[in-house]
Amino acid sequence: MSKIVFIKANSPEIRNKLKEAGFSICICASFEDSVWLNYHPGEKFPFDIHGEGYAEEDEPDAKYPPLERIQIRLKERGYYSGDREFYDTVEEFLKHYSPRK
Repeated sequence: MSKIVFIKANSPEIRNKLKEAGFSICICASFEDSVWLNYHPGEKFPFDIHGEGYAEEDEPDAKYPPLERIQIRLKERGYYSGDREFYDTVEEFLKHYSPRK
């Protein structure tokens, strides 16, 4: 599993800044419970940026609010890569990452 990078915020404005910077955005980033965003540098996915915090109804952690769900997943071994970075703002993220070419 490769590195995962989290942007600890999500809004239409943030997604627009990422699009303007050249990132592609998955529809899951627009889901109501997608309160964070994630990026997997070095991995090839159909979209660069994905939503984080949402759950399917049948998932065990679906009963929790999005931020609590993320915290549970961060503690769960193997849910995310152990190689993680966190950014509070999209501007901080963009200082370190640019879209894959």
